[in-house]
Amino acid sequence: MQPSHDTHRPGAGLDLKDALLVGAVVIACSIFGIHTAPPGVLAAFWPTNAVLVGLLLRRAHPPTPAHWLLAVAGYIVADTCMRQGWPRTLMLTSTNMMGVSVCYLLFARMSDDVRGLRHPRSMLRFVPVAMSGAAAAGVGGMVIHPALFGGTPAYGFMFWFSKELVNYIAILPVLLTMPDLLRRLVGPRRRSDWRGLRPELAAPLAAFVGSLWLETQLGGPGAIAFPIPAMLWCALTYSLFATAGITLLFSMWTLLAIASGALVIGAPVDTPQAVMSLRVGVTLTALAPLAVASVMVARNELLARLRHAASHDPLTQVLNRGGFMARADSVLAAAAHWPAAVLMMDIDFFKKVNDTWGHAAGDEVRTGFAHLAAGCLRGGDVLGRLGGEEFAVLLPGCAVDDARAIAQRICDAFAAHTAVLADGTRLSATVSIGLDCRSVPGTAVGTMLSAADAALYRAKHDGRNRVVLGAVAA
Repeated sequence: MQPSHDTHRPGAGLDLKDALLVGAVVIACSIFGIHTAPPGVLAAFWPTNAVLVGLLLRRAHPPTPAHWLLAVAGYIVADTCMRQGWPRTLMLTSTNMMGVSVCYLLFARMSDDVRGLRHPRSMLRFVPVAMSGAAAAGVGGMVIHPALFGGTPAYGFMFWFSKELVNYIAILPVLLTMPDLLRRLVGPRRRSDWRGLRPELAAPLAAFVGSLWLETQLGGPGAIAFPIPAMLWCALTYSLFATAGITLLFSMWTLLAIASGALVIGAPVDTPQAVMSLRVGVTLTALAPLAVASVMVARNELLARLRHAASHDPLTQVLNRGGFMARADSVLAAAAHWPAAVLMMDIDFFKKVNDTWGHAAGDEVRTGFAHLAAGCLRGGDVLGRLGGEEFAVLLPGCAVDDARAIAQRICDAFAAHTAVLADGTRLSATVSIGLDCRSVPGTAVGTMLSAADAALYRAKHDGRNRVVLGAVAA
């Protein structure tokens, strides 16, 4: 049987629909950009190229030829609708695609962390790539700009370079850091998500909006710098995606407000040199909050990993003793979590496993038990490894009968479980469990663990592989 053609593969239809969407976005962005162009010059704000690069990079798979072809068609359709003329359309489209191709190819070689601006040095790599894409467009501008608008090739390079650079730095971070909005919208909304929406978090955004308003009221050469403190405040407060959106809003507002006359900076922006200077200034201003936000994301992720390492057992990935005690104290501080129960669990004859099969086999048994025990628990229960082969569980809001049923479920499941070693050897083991249950709020976790440990000792003495209730529960 011959293999089927690519057009019949399951994802071919989706790729075509995705390519058509890319073409439609190119048309919409291009028409918007053309509308921002003052008479006789290029657009004051041209988002199309940066948006196209972002769309292609956010795909789960590399773009197909259809994506590139429909992107080119999008440029041509937009220029045709705006009556740009065929010679002009073909020259502008070729120059746009030069920058897009170089920018995409360089970004595609980066890791997800670097490209998503989650690495401490992301901006040090992001900026050179954006400059490379802008320079590629500048090379095309050296040829077409003198023919379309006059001037020297050097001026054509600088004009296109500055235009593309500000667009890449303003727009690409938003697309590269954008979360999966559809998943967040249709996913379950937890009550804790709403608690995070505190009124004081609106202060940095309010300061940013106020700085934009102050720009229009005072004007002058320093007006462009007014939003910088507020944007840095936003970078320290909000997510990387939110900060990228704020810097994009700043860039769009500044360029369009000056072009329309809503923002007067005290110097004429009616010469090509002035326009280029303005774009470079906006670009450099947008870099500061983006760099701060990128470093903050990397810092927060590192702190989260350190906190996880400090509170979790590296072998089984459940809480260690310190992490278990801290989490248990936090959970039991709420009165709604009483009555509460504690299980003390010890794998039977574990030393024999180590002595007979080696410590690697013992690690396999402990890891298997931790995974199995976690699967037998309810949401909100707390599992930890206290040391060696000894584990503990806190069962908040659990009466004695339910706690005993959970403990017996763990005991039976582990007795039926088989650990498979690297050489194919299959090991079986059992666990003894001591249980203590209290109904009086305020009982210390340590007190409950001591009582459960005494019950565990009796379970070992009575023959192991069983659940024994402590004196209080009995």
